[in-house]
Amino acid sequence: MDLSSEAIVLDVADTAPLTRREIADLLPEVPDWSLEDGRLAARFACKGFDEAVTFLNDVAGFAARENHLPDLGIHAARYVDVAWYTYAIGGLSRNDFIMAARLSEWLRCRQGAFL
Repeated sequence: MDLSSEAIVLDVADTAPLTRREIADLLPEVPDWSLEDGRLAARFACKGFDEAVTFLNDVAGFAARENHLPDLGIHAARYVDVAWYTYAIGGLSRNDFIMAARLSEWLRCRQGAFL
């Protein structure tokens, strides 16, 4: 099953973070993302600051609708960083990979709007 079509598990507080092996197995399924400081991260380039703010807000809205929130930031006035991490378990969960896959798919559907 494609990661982007898997359901988000809402209550993961009693689950263990993914192991290094599980993370290594899942990374190829989200090629737009990399592991940085224990988080699943990607950087997106926008045309300028206004576009970066709009893009960040769009990603925040998307994540809120999906019920799993990323860390977000704007750097150098045009780059938006998105990082998935499940704070409730102190590590990465399958939800983080599902959301990375969903966000990548959502962005492909909006190709050219910001990137």
